[in-house]
Amino acid sequence: MEIEGKIVTVMESWPLQLTVQTQTGFYDVVLRLDTQITQNERIVDPGSLHPDLQVRIRGQVSSSNPLAMNAQMIEVLQ
Repeated sequence: MEIEGKIVTVMESWPLQLTVQTQTGFYDVVLRLDTQITQNERIVDPGSLHPDLQVRIRGQVSSSNPLAMNAQMIEVLQ
């Protein structure tokens, strides 16, 4: 699954969790140890994620909640 939207909140727990607002609603996104985060085609640290960033996220939807997903890849679009 792929979503695109704006980061609304970053919960600094481990694993890192994001709330992302898309045109169709809010998604809860959990980062994994192997989640790749890129900006301008360069790998960046998870600490660079913050509210108001526009992102594209690819990952697997939770079987128990269609508005939750595990991120495999996060691309920062701003």
